[in-house]
Amino acid sequence: MQGLIDTHFHLDMYRNYAELYKYIDQEKQYTLCVTNSPGVFLSCKRMFGESKYIKFALGFHPLEGGLKKKDLDDFMYLLPQTEYVGEIGLDFTRKTGMPKDKQLEFFDRIVEVCAKNNKIMSVHIRGAEKEVLQIIDRWRPRRCILHWFTGSLQEQQEFIDLDCYFSINAGMLSNSERIRLIPREKILVESDGPYSKIEGKKYHPSYLLREYELIAKALKEPDLIKLIYSNFKTLLTL
Repeated sequence: MQGLIDTHFHLDMYRNYAELYKYIDQEKQYTLCVTNSPGVFLSCKRMFGESKYIKFALGFHPLEGGLKKKDLDDFMYLLPQTEYVGEIGLDFTRKTGMPKDKQLEFFDRIVEVCAKNNKIMSVHIRGAEKEVLQIIDRWRPRRCILHWFTGSLQEQQEFIDLDCYFSINAGMLSNSERIRLIPREKILVESDGPYSKIEGKKYHPSYLLREYELIAKALKEPDLIKLIYSNFKTLLTL
């Protein structure tokens, strides 16, 4: 179905990525394919290129423990090639991944440069809401999307006050009341496939319409497709 937008999808994490790329493009589903490192971003660009409907985001995931200063240099070198950045962020909940001090150093630098160049960012936050708030407040990016946000209601409101967007998936609907507190004009839809399920099934792009239907029901928003399309169009013009 035309008009569907998925703002956070891990194409490279599927074994049948070539088949899925073809499917998404044929179905005309606007999809932002995030990556976890500059190397993966470059590989995806070389393997697929991009289409009207599929875009690749330049990533630097905090749980990728092997990422070093050289990789940050590569990130900065590749940044002019894309409008989209993600998955980036901070994650202090696991012992794997980059050390906390390096996460802070790299993320702060990435947000600074992305804010100055007005990039669209898809941001991962786990156990580091206060730190991300401080960094977002410092650099004030205009096009920041919080992916699968799990912080407190107070922290959610603070991010709203900083004009952040929130990408919602069906896995977040067990607490739909808090999602309803997000301004409608700041809501986007994501799948986070393959790290999500739709009614017990591992996410596949053919389930995107069902994802929209479930979210629309939870939000009591019958015209969700139109709303998300309008919100993303606005985001692109900021």
